Amino acid sequence: MIARLAARLDSGALAGVDLLLLPELWTSGYFDTAAVVHASESADGMWQQKIAELARRHGLALAYGYPEMAGEHRYNSVRLIGPDGASLLGYRKVNLWGDYERTLFAAGESPSAIATYRGWRIGFSICYDTEFPETVRDLAMRGADLVLVPTAVGSEFPMVAEAVIRVRALENGVWLAFANRSGLEHGYRFDGRSAIVGPDGVVRARAETDEALLVAALDPADMAAARAHSPYLAELRWSAPRIEGA
Repeated sequence: MIARLAARLDSGALAGVDLLLLPELWTSGYFDTAAVVHASESADGMWQQKIAELARRHGLALAYGYPEMAGEHRYNSVRLIGPDGASLLGYRKVNLWGDYERTLFAAGESPSAIATYRGWRIGFSICYDTEFPETVRDLAMRGADLVLVPTAVGSEFPMVAEAVIRVRALENGVWLAFANRSGLEHGYRFDGRSAIVGPDGVVRARAETDEALLVAALDPADMAAARAHSPYLAELRWSAPRIEGA
């Protein structure tokens, strides 16, 4: 995967791009336990260094999913590397999906921190995390402008690409980039349909079910306009529900 990315970057296909988001478990593949185990390494491991060198050589930020080893634990992780090759942000998936992930990975224990890159405040949500409204709401309440969502959603869950990511962007007034895996892997079909969604819930760029490169220009002014039109954050009044007999 790193060699394929290097070839794409060398071709000039991403000239002028500031940030590239790649899918969940991008370095290893998803439904291949042996490959995940083989690709598992620390946050400063060999593959991470190769990716950092690509970021430096081409002057853009790279965000990608990978299996991270930390001590005896393996995590479904994502990392944002800046154009100088430095790590800007790392996050371990909190909400693991199904027995497959729970067997391979330990759950992360903390929500994503927020990194600043070229004036944008960026946070992470990995795949299933995003299906919980609290994940993106928490990031928005802490000041995120852009939520990066590396994903491995299967074709049996079309509503994630069709509706969930659009609602998450709209209800929080944030930009959301959703990079899903595509194609077949060990007989499992991923849904593809990656998207870049504006803070008004409108899709600015959308892939079909095959591999694709999406490019969109993000304007911070769109956030103010969207939040003025749909002021969910400003008008939020919340208290814990009272349950009779509790």
